[in-house]
This record gives sequence, C-alpha cells and structure tokens, in this order.
Amino acid sequence: MAKKIIAVYGSSGSYKTTTAIALAHYISKTDPKANIILVGTDTTKPILPLIAPNEKKFKGSIGYCLSAVSFEQDILFKNMYMATDKIGVLGYNIRENANTYPIVSSDRIDDMYTVLRQSADYTIVDCTSDITSARLTSQAIIKADNTIELITADLNGVVFNSSQESVLQSEQYRYRSFIRLVSLDNRFSQDVNAVKAALGAISGEMPCCTKAAEAFNQGTLITNGVSDRTYNNVLKSIYKLIEED
Repeated sequence: MAKKIIAVYGSSGSYKTTTAIALAHYISKTDPKANIILVGTDTTKPILPLIAPNEKKFKGSIGYCLSAVSFEQDILFKNMYMATDKIGVLGYNIRENANTYPIVSSDRIDDMYTVLRQSADYTIVDCTSDITSARLTSQAIIKADNTIELITADLNGVVFNSSQESVLQSEQYRYRSFIRLVSLDNRFSQDVNAVKAALGAISGEMPCCTKAAEAFNQGTLITNGVSDRTYNNVLKSIYKLIEED
C-alpha cells in the first residue's frame, strides 16, 4: 500500500479540524493495521490540547521538530502524542502560538513532510484557511496525494472560494483533483443548491453532526468516533475516493 498524505483544507468554520480527526479515527477502524499521523498546523488553536484536553504531562510539539538542527524520524516520534496505539498527533501544544518558535525555512517544512510520508501509512494534515502566508498549509496541499476542501454553505464560503480559486489554479496545487465538499450547518437556513451552483464542481456534502461536535468538545472524537450513520457514510465515501486515487 502506498503511503499517503491527505490535506484537509477550507474556509473558516467549515469543521476542518473535526473532519480531520474523524477521518483519522474512521481510517483506523477501517484499516486496523494502518499507522496514522494527524498533523495540526494551526498556531491560534493548537491541536494537541483539543485532542487531549486533560493531558498535562506531554510537552512535545511540532515547533520543537521544526526548530531542531535536522528533522529526523526520532525527533518526530519524540514530539508526537500517541492518541491511540495507531494514531499519533503532531501539532502545537497548549499556550504556544506563532511567536513561540523561530521562523522556519521552506526546506525544513519540505523535510518534515518527507519524513512524515516515510513514517506512516496515512498522514492527515489539518490545514488552516490561509494558503498564501501559512507555509505549513501551502506545502501540505502541494505535497498531498489528496486534498479535501471543505466550504461552508453560505456567503462566507462562496466569497472564500472566489478569493482563493485564483491562487489554487497554480499547477502545483492540482486544484481539479480536490475532493470538494459543502460543509453544512444547522444554526441557520441554507440554500445549498444555490451555494453549489456558485461554487462549481462539488463532490458532495459534509453533514452537520451534533454528535461529532460534542465528541470534539469532549476530546473523545479521535478515540471513540461517533455513532452517526449519515456522517460515517460520508467519511466512508471520502476514504473510498482516497483509496481509488
């Protein structure tokens, strides 16, 4: 089986982190032999305290990896939190932000993704919404075998899509191969068909899942997943598209 990098990217509020975590759990249950690394790139909402809010002793961080003299596999594993026996999490830790570590070179980021690909069957990267200045995000999409783009089913999503599309058209991003999903919300009425018409090619819909949101907020999503058939069927469809590529 070829080792894959999967980038989860999209507009703000489109449940990128929830989807990345849920997908990691789904793959671990579908393919119990697979080793998975979940990478969090956000410095404003570090992923480690979201994954394990009650974990106080683990001090590792992606920031230490990127600041090391050289990025080696042992450094990666030392700074990776094992959420389960098959899912490791690499990201920024509690109270860290963009100014916690020195500015990282593009070469070092390339090294990181090279080592990640060698280290796991699936590397799932929870990206930010910023391509132009967030290099961990832009390089994740460039390196990814599959990019899942989540777009909110509202004016925010339509405007985001129109502003970013010109950037993504660059050949290095392979925009036409994105798995593009409209991310639904139950907080207000949405004209999903109108949004789809405005966005163009869409692979499907990511349903709003209260159980997933609750598990995310309890820090149990990566270990327990959710018992929601509609939501899990979409994860199944994403997994199939990844495996068919």
